[in-house]
Amino acid sequence: MRLWQRLDGCADNSMAIDVVDANMETVIAGSCVRDAGWRASAASVCERDRYGWPPSEQLLPITLRRSHWRWALSQLERWEPYADDGATAHADLRALIDDALRDA
Repeated sequence: MRLWQRLDGCADNSMAIDVVDANMETVIAGSCVRDAGWRASAASVCERDRYGWPPSEQLLPITLRRSHWRWALSQLERWEPYADDGATAHADLRALIDDALRDA
């Protein structure tokens, strides 16, 4: 869940900026990626935090098309320079996306 929140934030940032420039590819891909995560989060039966998210250690089974995983990876890389909590989450998430791309 913790890693998904990072990716969700990167997608949200990209969509908010790119919609101004009418980059609809980003808006559409971001919507698909974020929706998959929201659905996986909603399907989780564990207890929620005060914001409605599952616990940070909760695993989420997220299924995306290969093109959406690639887009997600590109957005993660786009926002990596602005991460203020170190590179560990980015590296962990990048490894998971690489695995998903191999399996997709």
